[in-house]
Amino acid sequence: MRQYETIGDALLLARDVLDRSLDANQGCALIATIAGKLGHPPSLEDFTVLAHEQTGHQCFGIAAEDCVDEIFSACHSLLEAGIAKTDA
Repeated sequence: MRQYETIGDALLLARDVLDRSLDANQGCALIATIAGKLGHPPSLEDFTVLAHEQTGHQCFGIAAEDCVDEIFSACHSLLEAGIAKTDA
């Protein structure tokens, strides 16, 4: 199984989520795992929060599928920030 460990990997996963070749919830969890490995950088903070909200919050009315729109938004933001850094 492939190891995901870098911001570059997070950018690739975000692209895969947005083009729907990767399930949004699964991609979010993978990016959150990268965030943990990197010491939770601010650029990946949204994924950590969203991954946390996806599980164990059904009693509060939050299910994984409820997070998908926010995951797409976080992916867009991450890609925009990543592109801006490489263009600078």
